[in-house]
Amino acid sequence: MSAGGMAPARRAAGQSTTEFLIVFPLLVMLVFGIIQFALIYQARATLNYATMLAARAGALNNGDETKMRLALGSGLAPLFATDPSYAGYGKALGLGVIETSKISNMVRVDVLNPTKAAMSDFGRQRLDGLKGMELPSDTLSYRTSTAGAKSKISVQDANILHVRVSYCFRLVVPVMDRIIYAGYRAITPNAAVLSANGMSDPFGTGGFQLPTTECLNPLMRGPRITIRSEAMVRMQSPFYETNMK
Repeated sequence: MSAGGMAPARRAAGQSTTEFLIVFPLLVMLVFGIIQFALIYQARATLNYATMLAARAGALNNGDETKMRLALGSGLAPLFATDPSYAGYGKALGLGVIETSKISNMVRVDVLNPTKAAMSDFGRQRLDGLKGMELPSDTLSYRTSTAGAKSKISVQDANILHVRVSYCFRLVVPVMDRIIYAGYRAITPNAAVLSANGMSDPFGTGGFQLPTTECLNPLMRGPRITIRSEAMVRMQSPFYETNMK
């Protein structure tokens, strides 16, 4: 083949190489992005389960936030599991408890119901002899269903524990973690915007505004974004006024 015939072939090869160099980084970012968003969705599903555990713990323990955080840490343990052995489970459980502790600043637990207004309407002196009020949870079927003057709900509805958990989830996929984090902070400078839940918010990143110090802890590695979940259960013990924020 003549030199003139080989020139077009070399030009075509060079053009293919250039196109590959342009497309390949975009393809890598696309794959990395899919992986990272899949991990976010998995974390949201795990948080849904953990939030239900936290609500159950609160229902059984007078709305005690410490008990709710411990249950939440247990439910989030699968996110930190790397070894199927008992030792691996113990390590994952320990990491979950650390992440959900108050000092970590990675989790916020909000009790949306019962409210102080409901306590004012239906509260009574604690039956355990300690100081303070409690919201009665016994013989609810025999109590009046009339709405309270301040809370505008009945004592039966006041005994539905409604918990919202906000968790700072760590982004781990290289490159995409910084991109998603930068975009998240640019769009929501206060770490949250008002938005709907459900399929319009599949990752649970919407919600009410939180303090700007959210997700900030120099001891916790990596960029993080906030994911949220809510759960409701019937109180199985009196809610103590001391456990209301």
